[in-house]
Amino acid sequence: MAESVSVIRFEDVDPEFKRRVMAIPGADKLTYCFQCGTCTAACPIGRRVEEFRPRIIARMAILGLKKPLLAGELLWLCAGCYACQERCPQQVKPTDVIAALRNIAVQEGLIHPSLKMKTELIAKHGRLYEITEFENMMREEVNLPPVPEVKVDELRSLMRRVGLDKLIGIELGSGEG
Repeated sequence: MAESVSVIRFEDVDPEFKRRVMAIPGADKLTYCFQCGTCTAACPIGRRVEEFRPRIIARMAILGLKKPLLAGELLWLCAGCYACQERCPQQVKPTDVIAALRNIAVQEGLIHPSLKMKTELIAKHGRLYEITEFENMMREEVNLPPVPEVKVDELRSLMRRVGLDKLIGIELGSGEG
């Protein structure tokens, strides 16, 4: 069975891209990655999705493969569990590198549908899902305090002030939570 070969063309490479990524706090050690694969071995997503390899994402960023990296699905698969980060022998912080790449993608208008959906849910409920009286009753049964109320109006106001609604392309609705 023949392997597929991908050719990197000079015009597809942004040699300054790695510097832009490294300028974001947490991603400053990107170029310390020597492709040992420890991050990939630790990654629960990588075990289930063959294409998701934190070390490959780091390599693509170092090589300046900005377009395929930012426009693709890979960045949005990361669960943010930090397993890769805890095990990296070079302290590269792959989770933070991926977060930095996601931020750049959003700045460039490459908004993944999952990000838009999560932002809309947070604007609606103050969190990713609505906490009902039932959830709080279940918490009480195991001696946990009720989940605190979220001031959704204040949250929406903050989202508007920082321009998140325009950046993500969502309607925040009225002040009612």
